[in-house]
Amino acid sequence: MNHFSLQTSEPKPSQSYKKESQPSLEKLKKVMSRISQEVNAEVAKKYGVEQLVDDSLHIDLTHFSRKKGGIYKKEDIDADKKKVDELDLKYSDAEDEKVQKFYKEKYKLNVNVGSPEIKKEILPIFRENKEANTASQAEMVITALLHKILKERFLVVRSSVFDDYTNGIDNFILDKETGAVICAFDEVIENDGDKARGESGKAEKVKKIAMKGGTEAKYGVSLADGKLVRNAVQNIPVFYLTLESKDLSELTNDLFYSKGDTRTEGEQKLFSHLVHSIKEQKGELEALNLPPVMKEKLQSFETSLTALVGFAERR
Repeated sequence: MNHFSLQTSEPKPSQSYKKESQPSLEKLKKVMSRISQEVNAEVAKKYGVEQLVDDSLHIDLTHFSRKKGGIYKKEDIDADKKKVDELDLKYSDAEDEKVQKFYKEKYKLNVNVGSPEIKKEILPIFRENKEANTASQAEMVITALLHKILKERFLVVRSSVFDDYTNGIDNFILDKETGAVICAFDEVIENDGDKARGESGKAEKVKKIAMKGGTEAKYGVSLADGKLVRNAVQNIPVFYLTLESKDLSELTNDLFYSKGDTRTEGEQKLFSHLVHSIKEQKGELEALNLPPVMKEKLQSFETSLTALVGFAERR
């Protein structure tokens, strides 16, 4: 599979934004917030579903509680949120006093090293820094682009943070006409070496997931009799989506300054690449001796794929 790189003959949009001082992360956070408002307004009006996503466009766990019309006990949701906190604490190394000292000095925290309070102070900083890395920015760019182009037909959101950690999925995509669901994990490519090393590994990961019957989203949505319902979704086909880190700035500016549905040359090139990649990966999966349930899911996705190709052919 060919990885994507922007190569345009016209001046890149980012060249006209050189005087802009706003960091890319701040722009992307505003893009996520803007889209989350669009998505929540649409599903509330069309399906009566309140607060589907949070301000960062992640599926929001809160409204999955039975008290809010969801399917889980509040204690179960709280346990999942606690698990996410524990994993973030683990990955932040916030238990290590050397790390605590680093955070205290760098961020001028008014708490003592070794105290329970300092871990609570470190957690939001760690999460903010995690959103700022290129992998998270690539996830936001890809999600925003797919939403921009596909929103009339597809619901495109970021998976819940819980499903991101436990099931390794970044994007949750629902065809609002057929009900077909796919998920994706996003990959940012730093250099040619990454391309050579990563391509076969990601393809193998996709195949292994399919051979096991697909992935699941504990916090997902599906269509039932024309209604959008919150539920767990099983046996989801997974694909991987890539872009190059050197293109993040240009694409971020394109999406931040976006007006209406008009696509920039860079957006069109990336979207065409993503659709081609999904189509290619689907073909490779169908050549395998997959479990019947996965064969059925891929077959039911064919209509959605045709729609994706149609969107790619538009201008």
